[in-house]
Amino acid sequence: MFSEARQAGLLCRLSLVLAQSPEIEEKLPERLHKHVLAASIQANAFQTDVRRELSHMEQALSGLDCRVLLLKGASYVLLDLPAASGRIFSDIDILLPKQHVASAEASLMLGGWLTGQLDAYDQRYYREWSHEIPPMTHMRRGTTIDLHHSLVMPTCRVKVDSERMVSETFPVDEKGFWWRLKDEDMLLHAASHLMLNSEFDRGLRDLWDIDLLFRHFSSHSAQFSDRLLGRSAEVGLKEIVQQALFLAKRFFGTPVPEQLLPERHDLFVRLVACSSSTRHPDTRPNWQGLSDMLLMLREMYLRLPNRLLAIHIAHKTSELFKRSEEKAEV
Repeated sequence: MFSEARQAGLLCRLSLVLAQSPEIEEKLPERLHKHVLAASIQANAFQTDVRRELSHMEQALSGLDCRVLLLKGASYVLLDLPAASGRIFSDIDILLPKQHVASAEASLMLGGWLTGQLDAYDQRYYREWSHEIPPMTHMRRGTTIDLHHSLVMPTCRVKVDSERMVSETFPVDEKGFWWRLKDEDMLLHAASHLMLNSEFDRGLRDLWDIDLLFRHFSSHSAQFSDRLLGRSAEVGLKEIVQQALFLAKRFFGTPVPEQLLPERHDLFVRLVACSSSTRHPDTRPNWQGLSDMLLMLREMYLRLPNRLLAIHIAHKTSELFKRSEEKAEV
């Protein structure tokens, strides 16, 4: 169980759950108690590190005259949501208006964050087509920021009203620097990030996020399910969130009402279920590798229109052949 949790990026969260359940923890072998303790210490230290990094980012970006929106894991931490408990992530995602991206990038560079070395094609991909600029990593601390100007790729074939979601954000606290999505949009963004991408090595973690977000927001508002359904239709994510909630219910027993579940379970949902399952070599599904490949191709198709897709595939294929030749020479 612990090996599978580590592979899925869930060891810290699982350890905190066990640490809060003494009747279960005391039944564990002694060697596993040490795993629980170590992971619990890591989880608590990680949250402290995230809050400290956010303070550095706030200082670097304090001169901007626009709202700075926190996304995903960092927003869960700052809002102290249940989904933040034991959640380990590699970068901090922020979003601000596109016209302020260049100023924000310059400010972060002065604060010590730099983009990595990319070839001309990848630079163009990020700068012209993507919904974010290349990741920025701090020279000394090694922390990474993903700077977005949209919640989804502008060229995405699934038409999502990102501007509407961003326009209805509000400040996290009275200081007014960091902003957050409204509750429904936070869950919708988590669902779209899972279902429109192909990074399913952390699929179980993302589904657990969705489970925890749904349970938390539902417990604070009896109308949350109705608001979520209405909002998903408004912004173009109804089918996406229904699929994500179906999978959350399948894996974590999320108490989702029938109107928020899909009427049918197509091949795509089954592929996501396969790819989001355990990644441990001894227990992973037999077809997981094939599922991963098909979902990666689906992501590429959804991200780019036909002309750009052809250019992208040609470039990546050329890169693959070049790497193969370099390895052969070595």
